[in-house]
Amino acid sequence: MQSERFTDFDEFSASVRGVDSRMMIQNPARYGWDINAAEVSGIRVQVGRLGSGNIIEGQSWTDGYLLYLPLSDTCAYSANGTPIRDGSLMILEPGSEFCLSTKFEHDWCSIFVPAQIFDRDRDKEDPSFADDKRICRLTRPDRHVANQFRASVLDIMATAANYPQFESSLASTIASAGLLKLGSSIVREGAGREPHHAGRPKAPRREIIRRADELLEEREGEHLSVADLASASRVSERTLRTAFNECYGIGPLRYLQLRNLHRVHRALKAAAPEETTVADTLLQHGEWELGRFASRYRRQFGELPSETLHAQH
Repeated sequence: MQSERFTDFDEFSASVRGVDSRMMIQNPARYGWDINAAEVSGIRVQVGRLGSGNIIEGQSWTDGYLLYLPLSDTCAYSANGTPIRDGSLMILEPGSEFCLSTKFEHDWCSIFVPAQIFDRDRDKEDPSFADDKRICRLTRPDRHVANQFRASVLDIMATAANYPQFESSLASTIASAGLLKLGSSIVREGAGREPHHAGRPKAPRREIIRRADELLEEREGEHLSVADLASASRVSERTLRTAFNECYGIGPLRYLQLRNLHRVHRALKAAAPEETTVADTLLQHGEWELGRFASRYRRQFGELPSETLHAQH
């Protein structure tokens, strides 16, 4: 079993498997992020313990299914703007786009099952495994199934931690077979169920966010305002705020601030202190209220920008 503890959020985010994504911190309570992982007959099992809330958006790997279960009762989780209710799991089908948002420190667990393993187990006539589906969806709340999933994952992780030979043993094969059976039933049960808001169509919100993301990607490194995002999304600023709050749990202004905080953080980590200064870096990223920015930065990353610049050297 791999067990890693990170004090660097970017290093933690790079260690998460099953998705290609970008992450941003929200409301850090402690600057520590843990991830434990085990491989049982090709199925990757992960348990994460995060000292902060975070926004993670991206795409699941194209060669398998990822099943994600929240573990913290004190934190609200949302997938593509829909709250993940107690007893629900998030299913990421191969290559599906998603956004997962949490505001406070929390735990989670997941399994990533390669499609070829699902193919061996599935009923080939079962429409729930149709090749043209590429969606993020939530299962109906079922505490019994969720508890089964949680117990199975945590039991596997505990055994892997206590017995290094477990992952290459026959016991691992048997454990993975039980987990695969449970995972297959969860995927089938959730088939065709996308995150849903009663009374509100999903497509407009997704389209709004997609257009805003396209602008952010096209003009990476430029200063963009909420008005710019609204214009690119072809909606009012009020509608844009609603879409962002539903999808990310924060408004577009806060989202832009978080995005720039992380851009500055990465730039300072990569910079040579003998070649640049904090002020130069901040000004290059559009930040001119240096004192206020330093306060926001410290709340976000637990250190001043100058400490980040000199920490690597």
